[in-house]
Amino acid sequence: MFLVFALITLAGALAMFQQKNVIVAGLCMVLTFFGVAGLFLMLSNPVAAALQIVVYSGAIMVLVLFTIMLLNSHEEEPALLARPIQRWTGAALVAVFGAFAFRLVMGSKALAALNDRALPVAGMNLDRVGEELFSNHLLGFEIIGLLLLAAMVGAVALTRKEL
Repeated sequence: MFLVFALITLAGALAMFQQKNVIVAGLCMVLTFFGVAGLFLMLSNPVAAALQIVVYSGAIMVLVLFTIMLLNSHEEEPALLARPIQRWTGAALVAVFGAFAFRLVMGSKALAALNDRALPVAGMNLDRVGEELFSNHLLGFEIIGLLLLAAMVGAVALTRKEL
């Protein structure tokens, strides 16, 4: 199951970088966010998975798409010259370096040590999130709230013609 979510995440990220249309690249980023949410579910953390889907796939992508549409930057310029030799050389180098990195990681002693011992996984629930957020991280929570309020006021001030 881990490989499925990891492949979804990687496929979305690679598709995002291959797109020439910014809107389609943003939608590929949503696919990446869903893959990361699945990885959070594999870590027994459904709260982080739900926040990943709601906050990143929902709110952040809407913000990105509105910004793209507001700036009208979704029109792409045509490529000047097609350079197939550079593309194939780049793809071959990525494949060689990727295979080398994969072999290096799979043969490492640290990965073998991680596979030998099982780590206990503590589940996350909303009670624990609330206790941590409002006891140990209250100041940061308030600062982030004020920062988001300032960003919202700034966005309104930028888009309104008459203030």
